[in-house]
Amino acid sequence: IDKENEIQELELERIDIKNGEGELGDTTSFIIGAFITILLTLYLFVFYSSSGYSSFYGIKQGSLGFINANVFSDALNRGGGVFALIILFPVIFLGLGFLIHNALEENKGLVKEAKSQKYGLISVLLFITFIADAFIGYKIAEGVHNNEFNAGRTNELWNFNMIFSDINFYLVLILGFVVYVIWGFLLNYVLSHSYLKTENEKTKIMLGNISNRIQEKRNDLNMIFSKIAKAESDILSCIAKIEDKEKTISGYETGDIPINISTLKAAIGEFMGGWQYFTNGNFNSDDALKLNNEAIKVQTNWMNSKIENLNS
Repeated sequence: IDKENEIQELELERIDIKNGEGELGDTTSFIIGAFITILLTLYLFVFYSSSGYSSFYGIKQGSLGFINANVFSDALNRGGGVFALIILFPVIFLGLGFLIHNALEENKGLVKEAKSQKYGLISVLLFITFIADAFIGYKIAEGVHNNEFNAGRTNELWNFNMIFSDINFYLVLILGFVVYVIWGFLLNYVLSHSYLKTENEKTKIMLGNISNRIQEKRNDLNMIFSKIAKAESDILSCIAKIEDKEKTISGYETGDIPINISTLKAAIGEFMGGWQYFTNGNFNSDDALKLNNEAIKVQTNWMNSKIENLNS
């Protein structure tokens, strides 16, 4: 039982090694997280394409700020270079998010090594993203205000202080930077999940050692089973011997002296061997042969008579 418990503990340890931190992967959470991450990636791609186009090339009259439903067709009409720029512009922010993921993974490695975590790179990347979103929000807020000024809906010229009361500026930060931070943490959760991790060499070596130890324990367990089987066989043999001795004791107690025929034959055979050794050593070969043949006849007759008497 102890050996089986040791094997079970090693099996659990092997599962812990496969799952990295000893936690079983939650399939449902992983699937939901991956689905949301993919949708947010598409959202950020469209968001930064639209807001980037609006900040670079201005906002059309009647447009709702950074939301431009025809951003890709408008960029294509301006030329292949503009279209390529709008397509590739969101990649900058997606790349920054991936760098944040790598920095978080490095911090996890430092925790395992009992070292202090580093947040400098993460802070710098978030700060760069925030500044970029702030510039985009500023340009969009300015463009929307100028469109309203040109349309006669306001008489004030744009100035920098208006940024603090402009709703478009805050919308860009909330729908851009805040969503970007959420996406970054979800991306780290999905990419660092045990289902997406491949076994490195260290893990393979550890799993190999665990497997060898499990095999050794199983060999020990098989040896224990063999010893148990032999012990049970010895017990049955001892029981049979005890029963035989009890029958012998019972015979002596009742006056029925038990005779073991095999033991009797063995004793007579031992006597005859001694007789033949004596005759061959003290007589010539012819006399010895004659004496031995006579002794064998006497032995055979006596043994047959004795066995017959014992049986009757």
